[in-house]
Amino acid sequence: MAQRVKLFTMLGDYVAIEVEAGTSIELLRKMQKALGKGGEDVEDSIRMVLHFDTFYSLIQRKFKDFLTPKKNISELLRGNVLVDKIKLIKKDDKKVVVIVFDKSLNRDLVEKALIELGYEVA
Repeated sequence: MAQRVKLFTMLGDYVAIEVEAGTSIELLRKMQKALGKGGEDVEDSIRMVLHFDTFYSLIQRKFKDFLTPKKNISELLRGNVLVDKIKLIKKDDKKVVVIVFDKSLNRDLVEKALIELGYEVA
């Protein structure tokens, strides 16, 4: 059975997905390869997911919703950024990650990539 990913558009026409934390790392790596985008932003996002509890408590203490991964300036200028920001959520006993993609990625492109990678888009 394919992993289910919730795809939606946020304020400002940013495309985002909601996925279980365990799936998010594999998904980010696959999206990075499929779209040919992402560098330091993807690595930092993965680090945040790997240390989910630490970063979750940090955003709770600072009353923030989103974490912004580090981005290399040259990658920004070349339009090579994949992840704009991420949100860590705890739903009962499940850990969920919302990945907000860079403004350069539109919904159709993200949806097509997810389907080609074998994810079920909701």
